[in-house]
Amino acid sequence: MSEFEGADLFYRLIGALFIRQRGDWPRELDETKKGKLYWHGGYPKAERTKSQGLPMLCLVQPDESASDAMVTRINALLGEARAGRRSASPPHARLRDFLGAETTSAIEEDAQAAKDARAQENSADPDRARDSRAETWSTTDVKVVRDLLLQARTLLSDSRGQFGRRLRFPLFSLVILLMDSSSDANAPDDKGWRLRLFRQQGPMRQIETAVQTVDKEVAAGRFWWRLSLWGMYLVTLGLFRLVLTGRIPLLSGRYRWFMRQPHLAPELSGTFTRFAERVTDWENEDPEYVARLLMNAFLEDLRRSYRLPWWKAGGTRRMTYPVLLLDAAALAAGGDRILRLVNVIRNQTGLFDPLLIVAIGPDVQPNPGRRERDHLEVESATEAVTAYTNWRKQLPESRMARSDSAWYLLFDVSESAGAAGTSGRGTFANYNLSTVEEIASIRPPLWARGSVRGSVVGLVVVLVAAGLSLAVVQRSRNHCWTLDLHPTLDRNGSECIGITDGSHNLFQPSDAASGQAEHVIYQQNLEAAKLHAQQPNRPYVTIAEVEATTSSDGSPDGLTAERESLEGVATAQRRQLDQSGDADPIVRVLLVNAGQGMQQAANVARRLGEYAVRDPSLIGVIGLDMSSAPTMDMVHALSAAGLPMVASTLSVERVGTGHPMYFQVAPTNTTEAQVVAAFAADRAGKDASIPRSVRIYYSEDPADIYSSDLRYAAQKAFGDKGFQVQSTSFPPGRATRVGQDTCGYHGFVFFAGRGVPDYGDFLDGATKCSSPAIFIGDDDVSRYVADTEKRMQYRAVDFDYVSFAFAPPIRDRHGAEVDFYEELEKLFDFEKHPETGRSLDGHAALAYDAAEVIITAVSYLRTGPDELPITPGTVWREITDIHDAENQHLQIDGVSGTVDYGGDITRQVPKDKPVDIVQVHQGKVNGEIVGFCGSSKGHQPSSWCPPLTSRSGSDG
Repeated sequence: MSEFEGADLFYRLIGALFIRQRGDWPRELDETKKGKLYWHGGYPKAERTKSQGLPMLCLVQPDESASDAMVTRINALLGEARAGRRSASPPHARLRDFLGAETTSAIEEDAQAAKDARAQENSADPDRARDSRAETWSTTDVKVVRDLLLQARTLLSDSRGQFGRRLRFPLFSLVILLMDSSSDANAPDDKGWRLRLFRQQGPMRQIETAVQTVDKEVAAGRFWWRLSLWGMYLVTLGLFRLVLTGRIPLLSGRYRWFMRQPHLAPELSGTFTRFAERVTDWENEDPEYVARLLMNAFLEDLRRSYRLPWWKAGGTRRMTYPVLLLDAAALAAGGDRILRLVNVIRNQTGLFDPLLIVAIGPDVQPNPGRRERDHLEVESATEAVTAYTNWRKQLPESRMARSDSAWYLLFDVSESAGAAGTSGRGTFANYNLSTVEEIASIRPPLWARGSVRGSVVGLVVVLVAAGLSLAVVQRSRNHCWTLDLHPTLDRNGSECIGITDGSHNLFQPSDAASGQAEHVIYQQNLEAAKLHAQQPNRPYVTIAEVEATTSSDGSPDGLTAERESLEGVATAQRRQLDQSGDADPIVRVLLVNAGQGMQQAANVARRLGEYAVRDPSLIGVIGLDMSSAPTMDMVHALSAAGLPMVASTLSVERVGTGHPMYFQVAPTNTTEAQVVAAFAADRAGKDASIPRSVRIYYSEDPADIYSSDLRYAAQKAFGDKGFQVQSTSFPPGRATRVGQDTCGYHGFVFFAGRGVPDYGDFLDGATKCSSPAIFIGDDDVSRYVADTEKRMQYRAVDFDYVSFAFAPPIRDRHGAEVDFYEELEKLFDFEKHPETGRSLDGHAALAYDAAEVIITAVSYLRTGPDELPITPGTVWREITDIHDAENQHLQIDGVSGTVDYGGDITRQVPKDKPVDIVQVHQGKVNGEIVGFCGSSKGHQPSSWCPPLTSRSGSDG
């Protein structure tokens, strides 16, 4: 067909209007001398909202065939149009007349009936005749509007815009669903079907299907599973019923919109469910307002499609508006009512909707009932830009007046293309983005651009992830690089304090030997768990081994005694894993670091109490490493937690005073001092040249209660033997000076301090001169002796020292000692090496015996006529029953000697626990025991041993 006059300009106007403006705000439209259109400037902020919106471009064309051709032309141009390099064609839909003759006849009959009724009313009321502009609606009109909008929904959804994004119409589709649904009047539950209908929409359908599937496939025959499953479903269904009220912000979603929109008075219904009932029976409602609800839902769906919610912050902004095309046939079939509905909805809601409508037909007046003088002025297409500018200026006033022509922009296109001023060819290509100002006019605001929003979201995600990662890393670092839900390890400066099952290295610093000890414990813990699953009848218990595994001298060798204690516990655990009787407990071991010098003992004790609450299998604590003030705090905290303790090397008498949950396997300082004094007296008695005098050197550290307690016990024991006693203190870490004090001294020297690091410094001072003194070290000196490298540094000074257990290279071993060291060397082959073997201090044997006390108590609970529960309390009670009773052998023939608590519930120290005197000559340990006092199977006490009285109370 030939183009109409001004076609190029009109097409360029359409091309300018379907391009989305920055922020959807109105702008000024101008034409260049070359006929190009461009947007520029903008409206003041105060006028933006009033002037915001897209006109309905209505072209008056009496010729229906010409109308059809023009719409076809525009539809083709829209398919070819582009708004920039990256944009696709705008979504567009051409509505067609798909109504049959019968429906068209029904519309005409309804219209004629309405016209007759209006004429009758006007004749009865002259004022109404003058002012009447109302049009009447019928159910047939509603159906026509519904069907046309359904066609528009389908076409616009299928017309993919930029990046293939589809327009969706959930609100409009729900209205259609309700209108097309009908209830069974004979059904007993007339309202229930609506709830079932809603359940089939959205997530409730998936939830219900999932529940039914799980119930059938998984939970069948499992009552509690089914009960919990359907209970959750009922809770979800109840929440869904609450959502259907349309009153719950966020949750009610689309249902809430229906209760807040103005049509059909939703407030009268109270809830969405009741409102939906009215929509279902829409034929009983006012047809006009049903049509308005349809149109408003359609436009609201478009509004929502052009918003970019926060959860799609990185999404791409739509750059073109959808275009709706109506030809003469479509207008005659009800399309004109769609135009009037759009006008009404825009005036009523005041909201912007991104829909550009182009209608071409013989009669596109806003209201067929308008008076002649109210008819709109029809503009010429050659003045399209001017007409649009004038319409935009008048829009705020028209909207305020709710004019029924506010959104109409009419053009006369009845002239042929042969008129002057036409190019004969229309195209949108003449509207292009050739200047920076034009590009800026349609570019979205900085905050709305997909790249910026995506970058911001990405940056936020990165920052949040970085913050969370930093928090996780910081938390992990604070808990020694662990990520447990209930962390059991804490960082204290450079130390790692707390509890582990062997999976984390607690030796600081560590070496290959300590690493192997921890690894053996960890592997045996895994084996214990598997064995427990295979043999559930056997008791399964957890024992915590507490040591100070942070070196006091900064070297791995300074932790030799602690490592050997772990070896002893690992050997006891291995022995139980190899058992099979129902009364033989399966043992799991926890390794606990209480910090350098046991300084964090109280904190660790609280951690153990919390752990016991979470894991009832924890029934006892062993080790405790050294006698000190923090250790006493630990004993107090563990007693409060109800956990029995068996100390392996502690010897201070007052550590357990007032704490019946405390036991030990080592003798007391009093016993040690009596044995040392008797040994010295025997030596002096055999050699008259040795004076009966002694110098006692001890630490002045107030927290080291071991050293001060042993000093007082030694003073009394030597005094009772007729020795002249002199006591000298030294600051911690400064024992070299008092070592030099022994130069020229002829008598006995008893070192009552810490073996590591003080005794090595003490010998360093003593080697600087030739001293005839006889050196005797306390039991803690065994830690120094266990370190071969340190021991060989000061070979010039021979000395004797106290040991609480038989250890290699002592050759006189019997029974339990032989079995223990054979098993120990199987687990830790490095202990067999004559030079690097470190089991010289007896700590492995003492730790083994301490573990055996707990294990034996547990086994006693399962060997009686009744199977008693295994708890910390019952274990504590059975420990007191470890003794040599008449006709019963209930004591333990331990590696370090006999463990016998005398059958007295108040006794905390074994009766007659052995004390050995061992000699070091030129840096090497003598394989023969110099002295032995106490009770141990296979060993006879030395003739000079003092009487070790068996007291009914605590010995330690």
